[in-house]
Order: sequence, then structure tokens, then C-alpha cells
Amino acid sequence: MTASPLGRVGAGYRGDSQFNAFFLADQAAIPPVRRRLRARLEAEGLGRVADDVTLACQELMANAVIHGCRHLPTGTRLTVTATWNAMQLRVAVHDPSDENPRQQADSSSRTDGRGLRLVSALSDRWGVQPDPVRGGKSVWMELDMDAADRVVEP
Repeated sequence: MTASPLGRVGAGYRGDSQFNAFFLADQAAIPPVRRRLRARLEAEGLGRVADDVTLACQELMANAVIHGCRHLPTGTRLTVTATWNAMQLRVAVHDPSDENPRQQADSSSRTDGRGLRLVSALSDRWGVQPDPVRGGKSVWMELDMDAADRVVEP
């Protein structure tokens, strides 16, 4: 887990493109949000990074549902925000829990516990930002952008 060089907390700057979605604390609510995010990234010319970004986002959403909402009703609402510009793409998932996520130790026998390792591999950095206004936290990941990431349609 590393700090964001831009010090962003998940809110976009003027001129950034943004995607926002609410979803319920239910694993079945994750795939539709992932599909909408992917479609938006592709429409914005970011198809080259869409697979990695949506996979990492899916892991953040699943961790929020499974761990951040463990003792909460399935009607609990969570948020996902993606913000991007020419320099950086950031995805943040907010859940109401104050408990920070932890990367699990390597294990060949477990079938779970690899989500944050995957997020770390797919992003340039990730971290946790407490939310003093709403409570809970946002778990975020960032991807540095370069000219090759943006596909410009002819």
C-alpha cells in the first residue's frame, strides 16, 4: 500500500472524467456495475486499460461486500467512483466499515484472500482513506496513464 502522489481522496478535479455508481452490499450487484464501468471506459477511449481497471474494481467491490459489510444488512449501499484524466485513473470503493483491509499471506490451499494482491499487481498504487464525513473508508487504486493507454478513434 502506497500513498497517492497526487494526494487525491476520490473526488475529481475540474476537467476530469468521472464515473459514479451505488450498489447494494450483495455480490450479485457487482457484475452490472463492472459492465457499466467497462462500457464507460471504452467509450472514453480507455479500452486498453479497461480489463485491468474493471478487474481491480471488481476485487475492491467484492472486498467491500464480503469484509466491509460483513455484519451489515444486504440493503447497505456502497459507492464506487472512477476518476481519470490524461495523467491518472483512480477507482475508489467506499464502505461503512472502519476496519482496514489486509493483504493475506500466500497460500496454495486457500481459494480466497488474493484480491488485494491482484489489485496491487494491476495498479501502480492502492491505499485506504478514512472518511470522517460519512464514516467508514474508501479503498482506492490508481493507474498512471500514458499516451499509449488512450485509444483515439479515427
